[in-house]
Amino acid sequence: MQPFVKWRSIALVVGACCAGAGLVRAGAQPVDAPSILAGVYTEEQALRGRALYYEHCLACHGETMAGADKAPALVGPQFASTWGGAPLAALVARIATMPPEKPASLPEEQRVDILTYVLWYNGLPLGSEPLPAAQDVLAKIAFQVPPNP
Repeated sequence: MQPFVKWRSIALVVGACCAGAGLVRAGAQPVDAPSILAGVYTEEQALRGRALYYEHCLACHGETMAGADKAPALVGPQFASTWGGAPLAALVARIATMPPEKPASLPEEQRVDILTYVLWYNGLPLGSEPLPAAQDVLAKIAFQVPPNP
């Protein structure tokens, strides 16, 4: 299975679980869904995430998150196309499968911190409150790319 298909599969499974749990209403936005474009993480979180990214992700995804070999880019049009509209819970679930030689070796809070660094690197705004690791919250926030200025 290609990486793109795997990511979409993970996003669909997490989305289906959220819908089944009643977190999302059919034909409507998630209940009380915060917008990622309004800032859903803090600078402190993104800085912790950067340190964790450099320790655990850099070797495969690169300093500019452009990806290398089998590791996909974590920025740019392909990333946005793959993850656009997916709940942040799906991205955290994907991070949980990393690194490939040691999946699920990072605690949930550290996975969320890495995600906040990826969000920051993708140009998403900082917020005043940290992004919680709670799945019910992460399931309500959809990944979006910021609009071009």
